Amino acid sequence: MTGRSWGHRERLLALGAFGVLLAMCGAVATATGAPSGPGLALAGAALGCWEALGLWLYAVYGRQFRMDKA
Repeated sequence: MTGRSWGHRERLLALGAFGVLLAMCGAVATATGAPSGPGLALAGAALGCWEALGLWLYAVYGRQFRMDKA
């Protein structure tokens, strides 16, 4: 049985959730004094920004493509 594949929006939301988790782990690592903590937090923040940009682009251009198909 095959299920419906994930769309772009769902993939971006999963990427953002991973980014938030990574940023939280980086914040905890920074608080405990680990040298890699700031890098983890920065990588998580970058993933979160990438997700926000992707969702914004999907909202702007996704509407246009859906209107073309109708």
